[in-house]
Amino acid sequence: MFVVVTINIFHIYRKDGTSFFLHPFLNPEKLVNYLEKFKIEGKYGLEPRVEALTMFRNELYRQIEIGVKRWLGDVRFIPKFLISSAAFLVGYFFMSYVIPDPIAILDEIAIGLGAAILTYILLGRRDMSSKIATRKRLELRVAVDKIIFQESSFMKQVEIALHKNETESLEEVIKKIAEPAQQDLGNSYQEEAGQFIQLLENRFNFKKLKREERILDNYIKSESGGQLKMLKKMIEAKKLDFPLYAVYKSFKKSVSSSR
Repeated sequence: MFVVVTINIFHIYRKDGTSFFLHPFLNPEKLVNYLEKFKIEGKYGLEPRVEALTMFRNELYRQIEIGVKRWLGDVRFIPKFLISSAAFLVGYFFMSYVIPDPIAILDEIAIGLGAAILTYILLGRRDMSSKIATRKRLELRVAVDKIIFQESSFMKQVEIALHKNETESLEEVIKKIAEPAQQDLGNSYQEEAGQFIQLLENRFNFKKLKREERILDNYIKSESGGQLKMLKKMIEAKKLDFPLYAVYKSFKKSVSSSR
């Protein structure tokens, strides 16, 4: 039986009204791959502003342009290389035999390389305006336009937890990180929650925060002023988003315990 894999994009509101999108499109190549192979849906708790969605869609359009250019570069590399090589030979032999030069080779090579590079660039520009590029670009933009954002009970739960963490003291949030509370996730949210955790790990490198977690553990055990100063320095350096990290720890524990 054929199973359609759904990739989720998450819109998250902060307590101060700012927002951001969590998605797996880390580079243009991945964006092209996901748009071509998977069904993509958007999820939110509080409904995102129209301008935020517009900016996000425009960013995807920009990434599509880069992705199509790189895709064409791979597909058309051998033809462009051969034609550019021919241009190099034409330039080289033209300088060698038609315009004799007392200094052999150097000028010929320079002119040949210049002709090859110019030919390669012009071919690339022509490819970007070709029918195959236009068709590819249109297909990907249509795929972006088909992404629909829907209200999600799971994302409401995430935003409630995040907003609560953002209004609590640093000490309270640290205790939540050290001893994360388990969220009540139904079976219908398991896939959504798993993708959410994975995207947080990819974007913020939460899995690599071993040193920071040791500082947190030491603070919980000793509650010393020195450890608290180190924690505040981490915040000032923007190395760790404590409220969001507390959400991550809580939901990761909930997902892990349900497997």
